[in-house]
Amino acid sequence: MDPEDPADLADPAGPSTPAEPAESDGPDKPVTSVARRDIWDAAEREATRARLRADLRRRQSLGARQKSALDGLVHALKPGSMDRSYPERHLLAYDLGTALRPASAAIAVGEPTTASHLTWQVSGMGIFVHTAMWGSVREAGQLWAAQREAGAPLPCVVAWLGYNPPGPWGVLSGQSALRGGARLARHLDGWFDYRERLAASSALAAETGSSAGTGLPPAIAPGAGTGPAGVGPRARPAALPHTAVEAHSYGSVVAARALQILQRREPPRSLDALVVSGVVGLPRDLAGDPGKLGLTAEHIYLALAETDYLSRLGRLLSRRPRWTRFTPLDVGADDLRGLAGVVGHNTSRHRPDAGPIHRGFGYRDVGTTSLYRIARATAGLPLD
Repeated sequence: MDPEDPADLADPAGPSTPAEPAESDGPDKPVTSVARRDIWDAAEREATRARLRADLRRRQSLGARQKSALDGLVHALKPGSMDRSYPERHLLAYDLGTALRPASAAIAVGEPTTASHLTWQVSGMGIFVHTAMWGSVREAGQLWAAQREAGAPLPCVVAWLGYNPPGPWGVLSGQSALRGGARLARHLDGWFDYRERLAASSALAAETGSSAGTGLPPAIAPGAGTGPAGVGPRARPAALPHTAVEAHSYGSVVAARALQILQRREPPRSLDALVVSGVVGLPRDLAGDPGKLGLTAEHIYLALAETDYLSRLGRLLSRRPRWTRFTPLDVGADDLRGLAGVVGHNTSRHRPDAGPIHRGFGYRDVGTTSLYRIARATAGLPLD
């Protein structure tokens, strides 16, 4: 088996069986709670919360890394653990892992059910639930706030730590991206199904003038907020939420594989936008045919800082080709807007009290040109 060969991934056979590579019954055995596609329905989300409460009760019996993962999840979900302007966080899926397999999780900042825009945030090398869950959710909150400021009415950003990220040497291989891309495609596929059900239910409610039996919350019942205009046979169906993926470093390879898998669906499914930063190259088969991502260059955005040497090193050592068809995002300083430029490779590096090693800003830091433009690109808004 060639770990870089996309043919080693099973194609989605239909709506109920999205792709995920076969794995043995060892430490890498797929975890149903995170790998499953239907993580959106109210009953499923309540079951996930109940499981979290049960895991808290048995915390003392967990291993050290599992405890850290559990604590990170709980801390990220607490209302007072970060900027109070951020909306409620929702645990969509999680798995505490084992002694050999790290935890994985997906937490939404904002309510997916009422979202006008939904963005998946995918990170790269070394970003684990047991060490970086709170920070990842904070970055999702920062993007949520930037999208709101840009004009997105009801954004929702999912901090997606749903795969086993590689270490420094693993970045040179495509195996983690194949596995992670298959899992991300499964969640995206489930989201596409869910948003279509919401739109259909909203249209039915608009025709009948009632939300009874639709399963819709009051916020998107007919005549409420940004819901469908009017009631009756001529009522407009609710627009499908704008859907994007924002991926950094090795996460961009994961995202590319996920989009490739979605294109194998019948009919193919596509995002509205893909935004990548600090990229470490594009898999060879995709570089030769970017159309496999299902997006034109006008809907693929790439941010790369001049001083991001790790990005260039990762691409050269892995021998992956460059991304060639994209819309560039300027991440240099913008004095007119009072925005800082990106320094280095990290997503978040600005720690004013941590000394010279943490001077400068990362791709997802507040107050940067990068976050300003990433928010607009992921929301389908003009970049300037």
